[in-house]
Amino acid sequence: MLIAVSTSASRMFYVGLSAEPGRDAVAAAFAVHAPAARLRWAGIDEDCDGVIFLDVQCNASEFPYVLGATNLAGGDDYEIGLAIARDLSVVLRCRTVCDGTRHGPGSSPGWCVVWDQGRAFLGDDYGSVFYDDSPELSDSERAALGPVRILHPLEI
Repeated sequence: MLIAVSTSASRMFYVGLSAEPGRDAVAAAFAVHAPAARLRWAGIDEDCDGVIFLDVQCNASEFPYVLGATNLAGGDDYEIGLAIARDLSVVLRCRTVCDGTRHGPGSSPGWCVVWDQGRAFLGDDYGSVFYDDSPELSDSERAALGPVRILHPLEI
């Protein structure tokens, strides 16, 4: 889903979206929250300083588009991901999902934040099609997966 980079300085984050993200909307959100970054779509090349590489992949869940970001520009990936997910949920009038591990009640990588047109909710994506779907699953395993579970509203 995300671009792999062979450098220890790379960091990655994602935003799942229920509506297709246009490049202009994505660029506008990054201009606000990572203004010094240069955005590049797709492959990584030799000129990586200050770049955030982006790609969009399909997902078979209620969030059929996943914006993957490999951040070589600096900043807090968690906070940038939250802000980009929030802004895109408003601009695109859709639901988005991003990492929520800092907002869960305990230490679990399954916590996510679901944004619904700018309103935040704590979610759990374990056992969801969004997080757990894989080509290696059997039909019965895939059928057991559901949507991201919404737990309660968050004040962010």
